[in-house]
Amino acid sequence: MKESWGSLTNFEIRQGGLGREVGTAKPRDNSFGMDMNTEFPVYTLDSMFFDKGEKLAFAHLDLEGLEFDVLHGGLKTIRANKPVFTVELRVHETDKTTQLLDLIDSEGYDTYVIDEPCGWPMMDLRNILCIPRKRSVAFGQSNSFNLLVLMGALQRVTSENISQEILPCCTLGGECCPGNDLNGAGCCTEPVVLEWYDKQKEAQNPIPPRVQLGFKATHKIFLTHEFRLRQRQKVQ
Repeated sequence: MKESWGSLTNFEIRQGGLGREVGTAKPRDNSFGMDMNTEFPVYTLDSMFFDKGEKLAFAHLDLEGLEFDVLHGGLKTIRANKPVFTVELRVHETDKTTQLLDLIDSEGYDTYVIDEPCGWPMMDLRNILCIPRKRSVAFGQSNSFNLLVLMGALQRVTSENISQEILPCCTLGGECCPGNDLNGAGCCTEPVVLEWYDKQKEAQNPIPPRVQLGFKATHKIFLTHEFRLRQRQKVQ
């Protein structure tokens, strides 16, 4: 990354983590690809922006379940700058989802789910687009934004309705998540969800396009479109 982007004057690379408070931390598991005893710095959004007089316009927060803590560490920045941002969540982790969406709502934001899986292996992982309410009118005048809403690719959600809007079969104990373990091997996985989809389709129930339900299928379509766009650029 440094080799590719390090020369840009408006681009700063920091190696560390984000959290509720400034400090240090160690890897919580082997997925970090680091020695478990290695310490790394932890920043907050406020320490990177508000405290330095810097403005934040947009942020994508994919933090492996730490989104709630990181937002708490950036409330001064959020209140001062009102950035557009996205967070990742697992829809049917009800307590975490409710806590996170209620916090965002209390800070004056509308939340929209981007209705396609954003992780693996659970198919109810979603990115949430968070728009300051005072800017909602401007977004509502965007043809692209309205097209996504009409297609169902963006849906307005709150903590009260998201579990019914996104794969209700993945609710704990539901058809796509039998038993009592939300992280069980058979809960909300791609094969289980696609089997549920086929049953709904046969019953002619209104459901999203199949490509929006599976991570692998969605990724394949994305790569196809990306390739076509690159080929078009070469022609131009």
